[in-house]
Amino acid sequence: MFFPVTIYTPEGKVKRVLSTKALHDRHWRRFRKAENLSSVNRGRRPERPKGLKERLDREFSGVPVGHRQ
Repeated sequence: MFFPVTIYTPEGKVKRVLSTKALHDRHWRRFRKAENLSSVNRGRRPERPKGLKERLDREFSGVPVGHRQ
């Protein structure tokens, strides 16, 4: 349940009133957008830019694999 929200200016005058319906629509629109974004990457490995592994191998050729500091 959403209640109407009144937005005031710094002088204390009413600037805008957000209706219950507008808040309800905004909430569900943002909810669906967040759901879509989270499900896109689910189960996928993060993508690396092409050539990143080769560049890092060249720069750190003297470091043994699996070495941590």
